[in-house]
Amino acid sequence: MEIFEQLTPFVESVGFPALIFAIWYLYHQSHIKTFTKIIENNFAILKELLETNQYHTAILSRMESKIDNNLYCPILKKEVS
Repeated sequence: MEIFEQLTPFVESVGFPALIFAIWYLYHQSHIKTFTKIIENNFAILKELLETNQYHTAILSRMESKIDNNLYCPILKKEVS
């Protein structure tokens, strides 16, 4: 109840809509900070996933070239050499 006694002079001088706006503004700023952290974390995760995908693409490309050159089978590799 003490908080209401402290807010009463503020509401009388500034007005109730200004108090509601101040509460909404603080609430909105806290959400913006939270969403900013979430977006930064998502970008870090996506960057790591992109690097992993590039690595897998390189490995698959090497496998494809070995299959095209018939170098995937060790026995066949010895026979060709």
